[in-house]
Amino acid sequence: MALKRKRTDLSLADKYEAVKLLEQKVPQTEIAKKLGCSQPQISAISKNKETIRKDYETSANPERKRQRSGKAPTVEGALTEWFTKARTKDLPVTSAVLTEKAEDLAARMNVDFTATTGWLSRWKQRNNISYKKIHGEKKDANTDAADRWITDVLPQLMKDYEAQNIYNADETGIYYRALPDGTLTFKTDKLAGSKKAKDRVTALVTVNMTGTDKRRLLVIGKSKDPRCFRGKKSLPVIYKSSGNAWMTGDLFKQWLSDFNRDMVRQNRKILLLVDNCSAHPKDAADRLSNIRLEFLPANTTSIIQPCDQGIIRNLKALYRSQVIRKMVSEIDNGNISTATDIAKRLTLLDAVHLLSKAWRGVKESTVVNCYRKAGFHSDSTEEMPEEDPAIPDGMEREEFLEFVNHDDDTECHRQITDDEICAQFIEEETTRAPEEEVSDEEKSFTLPVSSTEKNESLSNVRRFLEENGCEDFSAFYALEELCERLGENLKKQSKITEFINWIP
Repeated sequence: MALKRKRTDLSLADKYEAVKLLEQKVPQTEIAKKLGCSQPQISAISKNKETIRKDYETSANPERKRQRSGKAPTVEGALTEWFTKARTKDLPVTSAVLTEKAEDLAARMNVDFTATTGWLSRWKQRNNISYKKIHGEKKDANTDAADRWITDVLPQLMKDYEAQNIYNADETGIYYRALPDGTLTFKTDKLAGSKKAKDRVTALVTVNMTGTDKRRLLVIGKSKDPRCFRGKKSLPVIYKSSGNAWMTGDLFKQWLSDFNRDMVRQNRKILLLVDNCSAHPKDAADRLSNIRLEFLPANTTSIIQPCDQGIIRNLKALYRSQVIRKMVSEIDNGNISTATDIAKRLTLLDAVHLLSKAWRGVKESTVVNCYRKAGFHSDSTEEMPEEDPAIPDGMEREEFLEFVNHDDDTECHRQITDDEICAQFIEEETTRAPEEEVSDEEKSFTLPVSSTEKNESLSNVRRFLEENGCEDFSAFYALEELCERLGENLKKQSKITEFINWIP
């Protein structure tokens, strides 16, 4: 009797390594030998390359060998989504908080569930979550996921695109009427102690890796038809509106569609990287012919997003400098007497012109260096010397930087609610058939093709031949007749008498 070979389970990281080797045309037997597994496992991986790639890019723990779910998958999924949202906002989360939140989410979904200590421990392990003491005020970004993405995922994305065709887009909130504290008070004592203006917009910043294509800013305000815009036939930015001046899924999709249309006109194929948030829906990538949309791993953008490495900060520094110059000019001309008057005189129209001018002032060297800081390296881009925007006269460096960073924590998109999180996972559970854990070899098998699926496939093949100039359909007719014969044989075997004969 032959000994049954012991199965070697591969982690998601191992499978991703196999995918990369397969793309390098390494033979399956050689890959199997290297990873210590069977050739059929590599064959199954080959058939599911895209799924494995996506799972690896989004997985919190790629070293897991089996993708087990807990006793309440919907509750676990909702809790993971909630935890990601909480950490994105830099909220401290303890085990007690997680336990209470899990039971709260379960109650919202009408799931009978108790969050035990053992369950919570296993949930943390499945999602690679560990306790870390908070030091200072720096956001606890997922450095492991960021390092893995830069090392494994980014090179695969970049290999198909030249540096000039790799873009990053990111939103930032701007209090466009904000004034510095304690600055230029020698001009008039009435400037001190005024309340900060909270009038805000959201700006979407988009630029390629070489800094040669800074796309027009998308500026989102609250008013659909600002009074200061009336009678103006053109603006230096793309202006849109939403209730809270936040980015929304619909606005993002519309902007993306327009961007794609421009790339079609230029006959360019580009890679666009954006962060993973509720304002960037996954289906935004549908029907994009010239843009490949990729999402950065959650809670890593402060490390690997180029715009967050200094591009947005540089834009804001240039904008704030112009606000101060405008402020000094108004004071010197005797047009204002208080800080409130300064803020009121700065209209949204003034702000979009100042933002556009500041964006034009961001240098290519700044963009190139910020991409490099984020881990983007290319033979066609070298580190370039750059200079920070000049500190306005009358201000200390620390004062100016505080002014520049005044609105860094301003939200740019609506946070998804707990009820929306629950609804998302309830819908997924009801539309997905329950799955049992199976091996890689078993996953390569599918249910038998139905007669309807067979007919649809034949119809698609015939249409493909018709649309691509086929003149001889004899091979297709032979295939059609073969499928019909096989179908008839299947019907004959399925008669009830055939099953009766098997009864002992």
